[in-house]
Amino acid sequence: MGDYLRLLTADAHDVPLAALQRAVPFGAVWSVDHPGMLGNYLAIGPEAEDLHHVWATVERNPVGPNTLGAEEVAEFIDSLEAGGPPSASRWLGEYMEGVREIYAIRLYAEAIRRRPEALDAVHAVRSALRDEVGGIGQWDGQGFTNEDDHLVWISASTALKGTVDAALLDESTGLWIPFDLDLDDPRARAAFLRGELPEPGRSAPED
Repeated sequence: MGDYLRLLTADAHDVPLAALQRAVPFGAVWSVDHPGMLGNYLAIGPEAEDLHHVWATVERNPVGPNTLGAEEVAEFIDSLEAGGPPSASRWLGEYMEGVREIYAIRLYAEAIRRRPEALDAVHAVRSALRDEVGGIGQWDGQGFTNEDDHLVWISASTALKGTVDAALLDESTGLWIPFDLDLDDPRARAAFLRGELPEPGRSAPED
Protein backbone atom coordinates (compact mmCIF):
# COMPACT_ATOMS: atom_id res chain seq x y z
CA MET A 1 0.00 0.00 0.00
CA GLY A 2 1.34 3.43 -0.89
CA ASP A 3 1.52 6.46 1.38
CA TYR A 4 -1.69 7.86 -0.12
CA LEU A 5 -5.20 6.54 -0.57
CA ARG A 6 -7.38 8.73 -2.77
CA LEU A 7 -11.00 9.13 -3.74
CA LEU A 8 -11.68 10.76 -7.09
CA THR A 9 -15.24 11.97 -7.48
CA ALA A 10 -17.50 14.03 -9.72
CA ASP A 11 -19.49 15.12 -6.64
CA ALA A 12 -18.18 18.42 -5.31
CA HIS A 13 -20.68 18.98 -2.50
CA ASP A 14 -19.42 19.76 1.00
CA VAL A 15 -19.25 16.73 3.29
CA PRO A 16 -20.42 17.42 6.87
CA LEU A 17 -17.50 17.08 9.25
CA ALA A 18 -19.85 15.44 11.76
CA ALA A 19 -20.52 12.59 9.31
CA LEU A 20 -16.83 11.69 9.31
CA GLN A 21 -16.48 12.10 13.06
CA ARG A 22 -19.42 9.75 13.69
CA ALA A 23 -17.83 7.11 11.44
CA VAL A 24 -14.69 6.70 13.56
CA PRO A 25 -15.10 4.05 16.27
CA PHE A 26 -12.36 5.63 18.37
CA GLY A 27 -9.90 8.49 18.08
CA ALA A 28 -10.77 11.83 16.55
CA VAL A 29 -11.26 13.61 13.24
CA TRP A 30 -10.84 17.37 13.15
CA SER A 31 -10.34 20.24 10.73
CA VAL A 32 -6.88 21.73 10.84
CA ASP A 33 -7.58 24.84 8.77
CA HIS A 34 -11.23 25.58 9.72
CA PRO A 35 -12.10 24.27 13.21
CA GLY A 36 -15.67 22.99 13.42
CA MET A 37 -16.03 22.77 9.64
CA LEU A 38 -14.87 20.33 6.98
CA GLY A 39 -12.32 22.71 5.49
CA ASN A 40 -9.75 21.39 3.02
CA TYR A 41 -7.40 19.69 5.46
CA LEU A 42 -8.38 17.17 8.14
CA ALA A 43 -6.41 15.15 10.65
CA ILE A 44 -7.16 11.71 12.10
CA GLY A 45 -5.53 10.79 15.39
CA PRO A 46 -5.99 9.59 18.97
CA GLU A 47 -7.08 12.99 20.31
CA ALA A 48 -8.39 16.15 18.66
CA GLU A 49 -5.80 18.88 18.09
CA ASP A 50 -2.91 16.51 18.88
CA LEU A 51 -0.74 17.10 15.82
CA HIS A 52 2.19 15.12 17.22
CA HIS A 53 0.50 11.71 16.94
CA VAL A 54 -1.54 12.03 13.76
CA TRP A 55 -2.39 8.74 12.03
CA ALA A 56 -3.47 10.27 8.72
CA THR A 57 -4.48 13.51 7.07
CA VAL A 58 -7.19 14.14 4.49
CA GLU A 59 -6.68 16.87 1.91
CA ARG A 60 -9.50 17.98 -0.37
CA ASN A 61 -8.26 19.17 -3.77
CA PRO A 62 -10.67 20.66 -6.32
CA VAL A 63 -10.10 19.77 -9.97
CA GLY A 64 -10.27 22.68 -12.38
CA PRO A 65 -8.06 24.73 -14.69
CA ASN A 66 -4.57 25.32 -13.28
CA THR A 67 -5.17 23.35 -10.06
CA LEU A 68 -3.11 20.71 -8.31
CA GLY A 69 -6.08 18.39 -8.68
CA ALA A 70 -6.04 18.76 -12.46
CA GLU A 71 -2.32 17.97 -12.52
CA GLU A 72 -2.91 14.84 -10.45
CA VAL A 73 -5.71 13.65 -12.74
CA ALA A 74 -3.47 14.12 -15.80
CA GLU A 75 -0.73 12.08 -14.09
CA PHE A 76 -3.17 9.30 -13.21
CA ILE A 77 -4.41 9.10 -16.80
CA ASP A 78 -0.83 8.91 -18.07
CA SER A 79 -0.07 6.11 -15.57
CA LEU A 80 -2.76 3.83 -17.01
CA GLU A 81 -0.37 2.66 -19.73
CA ALA A 82 1.73 0.96 -17.04
CA GLY A 83 -0.92 -1.58 -16.09
CA GLY A 84 -4.25 -3.13 -16.95
CA PRO A 85 -6.66 -4.59 -17.83
CA PRO A 86 -6.97 -2.58 -21.08
CA SER A 87 -10.76 -2.24 -20.71
CA ALA A 88 -10.34 -0.72 -17.25
CA SER A 89 -7.68 1.66 -18.56
CA ARG A 90 -10.13 2.96 -21.14
CA TRP A 91 -12.97 3.21 -18.62
CA LEU A 92 -10.83 4.98 -16.04
CA GLY A 93 -9.48 7.44 -18.60
CA GLU A 94 -13.01 8.45 -19.53
CA TYR A 95 -14.21 8.53 -15.92
CA MET A 96 -11.38 10.77 -14.77
CA GLU A 97 -12.28 13.39 -17.37
CA GLY A 98 -15.32 14.12 -15.18
CA VAL A 99 -13.60 14.19 -11.78
CA ARG A 100 -14.17 17.42 -9.83
CA GLU A 101 -12.71 16.62 -6.39
CA ILE A 102 -9.86 14.52 -5.04
CA TYR A 103 -9.71 13.46 -1.39
CA ALA A 104 -6.12 12.47 -0.65
CA ILE A 105 -5.63 10.46 2.54
CA ARG A 106 -1.98 10.47 3.60
CA LEU A 107 -0.97 7.65 5.92
CA TYR A 108 1.67 8.15 8.61
CA ALA A 109 3.10 4.64 8.81
CA GLU A 110 5.15 5.07 11.98
CA ALA A 111 2.20 6.38 13.98
CA ILE A 112 -0.03 3.60 12.65
CA ARG A 113 2.55 0.94 13.53
CA ARG A 114 2.41 2.14 17.13
CA ARG A 115 -1.41 1.84 17.08
CA PRO A 116 -2.30 -0.80 14.45
CA GLU A 117 -6.02 -0.34 15.15
CA ALA A 118 -5.64 3.20 13.84
CA LEU A 119 -5.93 1.78 10.33
CA ASP A 120 -9.55 0.91 11.13
CA ALA A 121 -10.22 4.58 11.86
CA VAL A 122 -8.62 5.64 8.57
CA HIS A 123 -10.68 3.16 6.56
CA ALA A 124 -13.82 4.23 8.43
CA VAL A 125 -13.23 7.82 7.28
CA ARG A 126 -12.62 6.64 3.72
CA SER A 127 -15.85 4.62 3.78
CA ALA A 128 -17.80 7.60 5.14
CA LEU A 129 -16.40 9.81 2.37
CA ARG A 130 -17.42 7.21 -0.24
CA ASP A 131 -20.93 7.11 1.21
CA GLU A 132 -21.17 10.88 0.82
CA VAL A 133 -19.55 11.53 -2.56
CA GLY A 134 -19.05 8.14 -4.24
CA GLY A 135 -16.25 8.03 -6.75
CA ILE A 136 -13.35 5.69 -7.47
CA GLY A 137 -10.36 4.77 -5.35
CA GLN A 138 -6.65 5.06 -6.07
CA TRP A 139 -3.66 3.59 -4.23
CA ASP A 140 -0.31 5.23 -4.93
CA GLY A 141 1.31 3.37 -7.83
CA GLN A 142 -0.73 0.24 -7.10
CA GLY A 143 -4.28 0.22 -8.38
CA PHE A 144 -7.72 1.75 -8.92
CA THR A 145 -11.17 0.67 -7.76
CA ASN A 146 -14.47 1.29 -9.51
CA GLU A 147 -17.57 2.94 -8.04
CA ASP A 148 -18.43 -0.35 -6.26
CA ASP A 149 -14.96 -0.26 -4.63
CA HIS A 150 -13.83 -3.37 -6.50
CA LEU A 151 -10.24 -3.46 -7.72
CA VAL A 152 -10.38 -2.95 -11.50
CA TRP A 153 -6.84 -1.88 -12.47
CA ILE A 154 -3.37 -2.70 -11.19
CA SER A 155 0.11 -1.59 -12.08
CA ALA A 156 2.22 -4.32 -13.66
CA SER A 157 4.63 -3.83 -10.74
CA THR A 158 2.02 -3.57 -7.98
CA ALA A 159 2.96 -4.68 -4.49
CA LEU A 160 -0.65 -5.41 -3.53
CA LYS A 161 -1.08 -8.88 -2.04
CA GLY A 162 -3.80 -11.19 -0.80
CA THR A 163 -7.27 -11.97 -2.12
CA VAL A 164 -9.34 -8.91 -3.02
CA ASP A 165 -12.76 -8.08 -4.43
CA ALA A 166 -12.05 -7.35 -8.09
CA ALA A 167 -14.05 -6.84 -11.27
CA LEU A 168 -13.54 -6.96 -15.03
CA LEU A 169 -15.48 -4.71 -17.40
CA ASP A 170 -17.55 -6.36 -20.15
CA GLU A 171 -17.35 -3.56 -22.70
CA SER A 172 -20.13 -5.12 -24.82
CA THR A 173 -22.65 -4.61 -22.00
CA GLY A 174 -20.98 -1.98 -19.84
CA LEU A 175 -21.35 -4.27 -16.81
CA TRP A 176 -18.68 -5.19 -14.29
CA ILE A 177 -18.06 -8.90 -13.66
CA PRO A 178 -17.08 -9.28 -9.98
CA PHE A 179 -14.83 -12.06 -8.70
CA ASP A 180 -12.20 -12.83 -6.07
CA LEU A 181 -8.69 -12.07 -7.32
CA ASP A 182 -5.75 -13.81 -5.66
CA LEU A 183 -2.91 -11.33 -6.11
CA ASP A 184 -0.45 -13.87 -4.69
CA ASP A 185 -1.10 -16.14 -7.70
CA PRO A 186 1.13 -14.98 -10.60
CA ARG A 187 -1.14 -16.66 -13.17
CA ALA A 188 -4.26 -14.95 -11.82
CA ARG A 189 -2.47 -11.60 -11.71
CA ALA A 190 -1.22 -11.99 -15.31
CA ALA A 191 -4.68 -12.99 -16.55
CA PHE A 192 -6.22 -9.96 -14.86
CA LEU A 193 -3.67 -7.62 -16.43
CA ARG A 194 -4.57 -9.04 -19.85
CA GLY A 195 -8.27 -8.55 -19.16
CA GLU A 196 -9.06 -12.24 -18.69
CA LEU A 197 -11.09 -13.72 -15.86
CA PRO A 198 -8.89 -16.06 -13.82
CA GLU A 199 -10.25 -19.56 -13.27
CA PRO A 200 -12.11 -20.47 -11.18
CA GLY A 201 -14.26 -17.61 -9.92
CA ARG A 202 -16.70 -16.52 -12.60
CA SER A 203 -19.88 -14.94 -11.26
CA ALA A 204 -22.86 -13.12 -12.70
CA PRO A 205 -22.47 -9.54 -13.99
CA GLU A 206 -23.57 -6.79 -11.61
CA ASP A 207 -26.69 -4.78 -12.42
